[in-house]
Amino acid sequence: MSNGEKDAVEGRPPRQQSWMTRVIGFTGGGRWLIYLSMALSALSSTCSFVPFVAVYLVVADVIAVYPDFAALDAARMAGLGWMALGGVAGTIGLYLAALLCAHSAAFDAEYNLKLQIVEHLGRIPLGRLEELGTGRVNKVMDESVGAIEGFLAHLLPDMAAAFTAPVAIVVLLFVFDWRFGLAAVACVVAAFGVEAAGFSNKAITEKMRRHLVNQELMTNATVEYVRGMPVVKTFGQTAESFGRLSAAVRAYTDLALDVALFWQSLMPAFTAIINNAYLFVLPVGIVLGASAVTGADFRAFALDFIFYLLFVPSIAGALNKMMYISEDSMIIASHLARIDEVLGIPVLPAPSPGEARVPERFDVELDGVSFSYGAEGKKDAPLALDGVSLCVPEGTTCAIVGPSGAGKSTVASLVARFWDVGAGAVRIGGVDVRDIDPDDLMGCVSLVFQGVHLFRASMLENIRMARPGATREEVVAAARAAQADAFIRALPQGYDTVYGSEGVHLSGGEAQRVSIARAILADRPIVVLDEATAFSDPENEHLIQKAFERLMAGRTVIMIAHRLSTVAGADQIVVVDGGRVAERGRHEDLLAAHGTYARMWERYTQALSWGIGSEAPNGREVA
Repeated sequence: MSNGEKDAVEGRPPRQQSWMTRVIGFTGGGRWLIYLSMALSALSSTCSFVPFVAVYLVVADVIAVYPDFAALDAARMAGLGWMALGGVAGTIGLYLAALLCAHSAAFDAEYNLKLQIVEHLGRIPLGRLEELGTGRVNKVMDESVGAIEGFLAHLLPDMAAAFTAPVAIVVLLFVFDWRFGLAAVACVVAAFGVEAAGFSNKAITEKMRRHLVNQELMTNATVEYVRGMPVVKTFGQTAESFGRLSAAVRAYTDLALDVALFWQSLMPAFTAIINNAYLFVLPVGIVLGASAVTGADFRAFALDFIFYLLFVPSIAGALNKMMYISEDSMIIASHLARIDEVLGIPVLPAPSPGEARVPERFDVELDGVSFSYGAEGKKDAPLALDGVSLCVPEGTTCAIVGPSGAGKSTVASLVARFWDVGAGAVRIGGVDVRDIDPDDLMGCVSLVFQGVHLFRASMLENIRMARPGATREEVVAAARAAQADAFIRALPQGYDTVYGSEGVHLSGGEAQRVSIARAILADRPIVVLDEATAFSDPENEHLIQKAFERLMAGRTVIMIAHRLSTVAGADQIVVVDGGRVAERGRHEDLLAAHGTYARMWERYTQALSWGIGSEAPNGREVA
């Protein structure tokens, strides 16, 4: 297990490293390309000053022979011209080579980082993933990872050039006349003083961090608002009255204005200084020019003065680049913090390869299980399950019923180890699920929930996701067993129809049968059904029940249901109420006991008998 994985398991943030080291580390084995890119970019920056030197030498030769221009050495002039041209070619060629290396490493880093995030999300508790929200995950995967890729591909080479340029500038400034050099350096010092004053402001750094957080919250709220549009419209709500969205937009707007005003005040001050660097040089030139009265002295002065007037404007380009890189560095550090928040979510610990156990049988046992969804850091959080014990022998069906919020779905989540128990143990074949490798555990359990997600892929591939190596014939056989073959064949391209394209969508019952087809194709010994028929119409429920009969045959089944008619034939029924087991037994035995289950059954059958014009239990007509 790597250091990063250990940190995630133990709930610690990633190891403390500089953000630059972290970002370069994402390139893996390709980091040498990043270092090569930075070296090439630094050389490119150095070459960019060669034309200035060539121009200076040309001007020096011209002034030396003035006014006898015929005395100029034509060969030397041509050589200086080629020198300038070589500097331009070297600047462009080296920079393109730097970008080529940087992009190659950046694409690897983007792939590695997205894969790392996806793998990490696959190891954290499912509930924590739901808490993150799709909007935040999308923002991290697309915007934050994209920012890291852009930094490696463009900004890092530019950063190497930007920090090389000032060194070359300082050298050239002092080579020809140290007095002009001091005047130009005074401009640089003033500009950096303004920049340092701005970027040392911890308050604005914190605001930028919160700005990105508010972007994520606004994205989540927007996604929720759009998805809930039918409900919002039904009750006459608007975006303004949708509290969470309007609050997120207001919070984002307030911070966005603060951050924008900060840049609006800092940038003009910085650019005003460096874009007018010649103003620092002119006073020195006037003083020196006044003292250079002889012809030889004046020629030397004129030569230096012309060079500095030509060269000093290049300071603006170099420092402007540094300014923008400093700004982008703050943004990249904030994006990296967003990524670290996701990667820092503790994963469910997995046994080491040598310690992992594989169950040899497939009975399921909950032994004194207690669990709270708010257990992390909250010892007084309410328990969703409190000392629950039950045993489901291999090849039998256990139905778990009870009122909403009683803890039924929590049992299903713990069997599949979407969460770890707070106390007690969940065992499969006598082996604690925490001692089973997660891949092996998922290889034992098929899950069918009431919420079904279909991907924008062909119906064939949607079912084949349960077993990627399955043949087309095996997929069709699973769909036929799940009562899904008929409606799939009726689609425009049959099994090759892409879900979601050209208006192709399925009803809830049809999607549920696709989910059952996946479970049948997976052919795992334990099946967990969580409210799988909760929202089905009578016709679909009949077909789903037939599909269930095929899926459940010979398997260990844990069935969570509200419709008691679907569980009457179970080998045992466990009644959960308030997070505890209230009753257990077969349907007939529980009815005879006249307890919680009997009362639930009575209310259920009464509800089925009610109809328009019928008489309710209180003797009043229902109409």
